[in-house]
Amino acid sequence: MNLKFIGAVALLLGLINPLSAMPFDPLIGTWKVIDDYTGYYISDIVIRKNSKTQQYSAVITKNYPLPGTPMTEVCTKCQGALKNQPIFGMEALKGLVADASNQQFSKGVWVNPQDGRVYNIDARLNASGDQIKVQGKAKNSNTVSNMIWKKL
Repeated sequence: MNLKFIGAVALLLGLINPLSAMPFDPLIGTWKVIDDYTGYYISDIVIRKNSKTQQYSAVITKNYPLPGTPMTEVCTKCQGALKNQPIFGMEALKGLVADASNQQFSKGVWVNPQDGRVYNIDARLNASGDQIKVQGKAKNSNTVSNMIWKKL
């Protein structure tokens, strides 16, 4: 009887230990993207992390039209391979990497379906981990974008 108990405890500890060893990643999850000019929500994204490259990417799971503009299902303003592709499921973020503190992020590329521009972005997570301030500079232009992403 005592041997069965020890075996059960060992099994339980073996199952719990890997869970405690997994670090919490504050960026992974669902976020609302807020338009920097109007303050309105423009999309929901899901951020994930590639375990091999340690880079973050995100897909659009919901698109919101700005007030007074029609709802668009495809990225009519995008260029290249993304032109007229569905916005739902579009990989809008690629290549974002964290610094050692997991609070600062850089080297990301963001495709904004609202204007079709591709931005090089850097981001900073706030202290409570529920907002990211994103700063982007459009490739091939002087357009700058500042966004806030709120964690859902």
